[in-house]
This record gives sequence, C-alpha cells and structure tokens, in this order.
Amino acid sequence: MKAFFLQLKKKRYWIPLVIIALITALIVITAINKNKVVYTTEEAVLKNLKQTVEVTGTVESADDINLNFAASGRVGAVLVKIGDQVKANQILARLSAGDVASQVADAQAALDVAKSNLAQLMAGASPEDINVTVRELENAKTTYQTALDSLANLQQTSDEEMNNYRTVGINTLSDKLFTISYALDIVEDAIIDTDADTYLFVTDVQLLNDSKDLYTQVIRQSEILAPYIEKAKTSKDQTDILTALDVLKQTLEMTSNLVSDTYDLMLVTVINDVYTSTIVTNFKTSLNTQSSTLNTAITSVQTATNNIRNKEIYYQGQITAANNSVTAALNSLNLAQARLDLKQAPARSFEIDVAQANIRRAQATVARYYSMMSDTMIKAPVDGLVTKINVDVGEQSSVSQGAISMIGLSNTQVKVDVPESDITKLKVGNTVDITLDAFGNDQIFNGTVTFIDPASTVISEVIYYKVTVGFNTKDEKIKSGMTANLTILTNNKDNVLVVPSRAVSARGDTRYVQVLQDDKPVEKEVQVGLKGDDGLWEISSGLKSGEKVIISTKNGKK
Repeated sequence: MKAFFLQLKKKRYWIPLVIIALITALIVITAINKNKVVYTTEEAVLKNLKQTVEVTGTVESADDINLNFAASGRVGAVLVKIGDQVKANQILARLSAGDVASQVADAQAALDVAKSNLAQLMAGASPEDINVTVRELENAKTTYQTALDSLANLQQTSDEEMNNYRTVGINTLSDKLFTISYALDIVEDAIIDTDADTYLFVTDVQLLNDSKDLYTQVIRQSEILAPYIEKAKTSKDQTDILTALDVLKQTLEMTSNLVSDTYDLMLVTVINDVYTSTIVTNFKTSLNTQSSTLNTAITSVQTATNNIRNKEIYYQGQITAANNSVTAALNSLNLAQARLDLKQAPARSFEIDVAQANIRRAQATVARYYSMMSDTMIKAPVDGLVTKINVDVGEQSSVSQGAISMIGLSNTQVKVDVPESDITKLKVGNTVDITLDAFGNDQIFNGTVTFIDPASTVISEVIYYKVTVGFNTKDEKIKSGMTANLTILTNNKDNVLVVPSRAVSARGDTRYVQVLQDDKPVEKEVQVGLKGDDGLWEISSGLKSGEKVIISTKNGKK
C-alpha cells in the first residue's frame, strides 16, 4: 500500500487522473444542460402605440366628391343645379335649422352684451346704476339671511323629530324584547321542559324535532340581539338603532314561526294524564295570543324602522335643498357685492381683462353655434362642378347617403384597395402620410380618408374595399399616374403597457401570457387592447410594467 501512494506522487500517474476527472465532470454538466430549459423574455413597458395600415395606389384626379350633411334633418334649400360651377366653401344646400339659428342669435346677442359691458366698464357706472346695484345687494342679503334661518329651523326640527323617532325605536327595542322572552317561556312550558320530555307525545315527530331546533336557534338569536339593544340604548348614532331594530325584527319573525309551529304541535298532541285536553287547549290559547302579539310587535318594529329611515331620507333631502338654497343665495350675494364693488371702483387692468375674456368666451360660443349651423349646410370643399343632386327640398336627409356630388377642378386623390383584414380599422377622416416615388421618401404629403366604398371587390380571390384618400393641399407638382405609398393612421394610444404579440396566447376567448418568476413560468390571464405596429399588443389589465413575459422557450438541446 505504501508503495502505491509513493507511485501516485509521481506526475506521470496523477496528471492522467486529473484529466479523467475533468472529462467526467464535463460529461455530467453537458448532460444536465441538455435538459435545462432556457427562456427568452422581454419586459412589459409603457410606450406610445400606433396602429397603421400601409397600402400603395396611384394618383388620379379627384373626379367624384360625394358630399353629405353632417347632421340629419329636413332639407330646407338646395342652392345649386347640376352643371353649376362652384367655389370652395360655397353653400350648396342647407337643412331647416330653426333651433340652431335661434341659438346662433342668442349667442350673438350674448356677445353684443359682453361688448357692451366692456364699453360700460371703460366708461364707468352711472349713479343710477350704482343705486340699482345697491338695492340688488340688499335684496341678496335678505335672501341669504332667510335661507340661513330656514336651514337652521329645518335642522332644529329635524333634530327634534329624529330624536323622537329614535326614542320610540329604543323603547320598541326594550318592549319587544320582553315579548320574545314571554313567548319563549310559553314554548318552553309546552314542548321543552321536563314534563314535555316525559309526557309530550305527538303524531308528527319531525315537527317536534324541528320546533326544538328552532327554539334553540331563537335562544341563540336572542343572545345575539341583546348586545345590539344595549349598544343602541347608549349610542348617539341612529345606525346602531336601525341595526338593532333589524336584528329584533328578524328575531321576532323567528319567534313567530316557533310559536306557530308549537301551536301546530298542540294540534297533533296525544292527550294523556299530563297533557290533558284542558292543558293543551290552554297552550293553544296562549300560543294563539302570543302569535298575535308577535305579529303586532313585528309591525311596530317595522313602523319604527320605517319612520327613522324615511324621515332621515326626507330630512336629508330637505337639508340638502336648504343648503343648496343657502349656497345659491350666498353666490348671489357675493355676485351682487362684486358688481357693486366693480361699479364703484374705477376700471382696473384685470377687470378689463375679465371683460375681454367674457367677450372671447361669447365669441367662442358664437363660433360653436356657427359650427353647429355649418353642420346643417353642405359647402363645396374645393372649386368644382356640380354633377349630381340627390335630395329635394322637404325631404328628410340621411347622414349615410350622399346628397350632392361634384367634380374637383384641381384636387388630386389616391384610390387604393384595402384588404378586408384591415378595412374595419379604417374610417372616414383618418389622417394619412403620403410619399410619392417621384419625390422620394423624405417628402411627406398629408392626406385624409374621404370615402370608403361599402361594396367589396375580389382580386385574386382576396376581398378588398376601395378607399379614397384626398390630398390636404394642392401641389402642381403632383401628377396623375404617380405611384403613392400611403400610411393610414387608424388608431393610437399614448403611454400604454405593451408586450410583444408573440408573448400573448389564447385559450378560447381568454388571453394569457407567461411571466418568468423565480426562474419559473407563471401563467397570467390578461385583457388586451390595441394591437399596434412593430408586433406590439396593448395589455389593459392583468400585468404590471417591468414584469418579464416569456416570448420563446428552449430545452437546451441544439
């Protein structure tokens, strides 16, 4: 043995042993790695998401422009004929718009008042005007004080009446608790005490067992009820009283059912020396009396509960209305005081600014109503020629059908075929970035989707829909026949949580992702939103920013 160890000390022996050990370890590690699962992940991040549809078409003259009312209504006037030449923004037809016209007139009047107020501010108030405002202020003070007094009186009345109802509720709690106790004593004498255990024989044993169980439940319910009643007696919160009344009503109803069942037991009791006919008759009489008493008690508890709840709701409404009156009166008072201060003080820069702001606000209102008025009109978007008129005066217009068609004299447009997989994303009004091969990708023209043909077209056994995109600006360099590349913005969302689309899987209608937690995949159900460009999908719920979703899995084998 000693000679063996001496031999090991020589290099020619231990170097081969080390090599063998390393090779063995390498083989073991390789075998382990072959079975190790490797996950590729990406973090869920907040990002601006954009959805576009990219198509290619050819520039052509915008020969047909279908125009329609933006709102439905009765056609009031058609101001052009087929063949008329029209200018951009020329009114071609309008709806009967009496209400909108009235709103425009009112808004214009308000604008005139705002301008007059500024002129008056600059000129200063007259003594007569100041006197009128002083009287308005005095009236506002009187109205405010009256509102305060009414609120105080209402609050006092509410407190007094609610205290009375609460007192009645507390008294009802104490009184009806005794009613339950007395009824339980009668039931105990009839079916629970030792005589009943020995001498009570009935033809309906199940009813007897059920009644005894119900008796036990009522005893427990009574024990539960007692703390509620004690709390209600000392509490200033009427919620505690209402809760106790609700529990009391439930206990009374259980006791009433128990008394009724016990009465039914007396009807099937076998007469004997202890449960004589007289004894059973007396029990039935007592039970019948208690049934009436319990029903009366339930009604009393319900009445007390309704009085508190209904009166509370009533006074809450009254007090809310009174508070609103106080607030309104105070606002009127402050406004009257502000008016007086304004009229008594010389015009200051910020007051002039306010008056001017009122004018701008009124002008904005006028503009808004004029915009509404414009929805009742059809205007020529460009210079052109009227080709069709599809409505008559007096007809009811429809926002889905063209009313007037025209030919543009100078505009150009692009018609493209959009596949059915993308057409549902598009709508009239979508913005479009257009590049023309003739100008290169650096020059981008702006356009708008102006028409989507509802009828489909089949090209090479694929369903497409014709979409028209008009250029937003005129450019004489744009010629018919040029190849146009369109990027149509169909939807976008800012700062939303996104993950790669390939991380999202489906199981029926459920979407889910796998998240890597402690080097293990954990499945999470998610709600998805917008499916955007760059292979990203919005996650609206079920995932947090920073979580790592699994996008691919390898088992370590090559």
